[in-house]
Amino acid sequence: MAMALPVSRLDVPLGDRSVRVMRWIFRRHDESVVCELGLNRDDSAYELRIDPPWNPTGVGSELFNDAVAAFERHGVIERCLIEEGWSLESFESNVRR
Repeated sequence: MAMALPVSRLDVPLGDRSVRVMRWIFRRHDESVVCELGLNRDDSAYELRIDPPWNPTGVGSELFNDAVAAFERHGVIERCLIEEGWSLESFESNVRR
C-alpha cells in the first residue's frame, strides 16, 4: 500500500530568512512521487508533504514537533513505496529564502 499526501508548495515569500527543504523523488514506470520535508510556514513544526495526492487517508500534510519524528515517518512512507515497486530517483537538499 503506497502512501502519498497532497502537497502544499513552499512558494510563500520567506523574506530574509532561509529554510532547508529536503526533497526525495520516487519513480515507478511513468509515475513519480515527490516527498518534501521542511519547516512549516510559521516555523512552528516540521512538515512532511507528499505529491501526488492519491493517499487514501486524505491527509494533506503531516506536522511533527521534532525532526526525528518527521524522519521516522518519512522512513515508513519510503519503505511502503519501495515495497510497492517504487525506486528513489533523486534526492535534493536546498536552502530556500
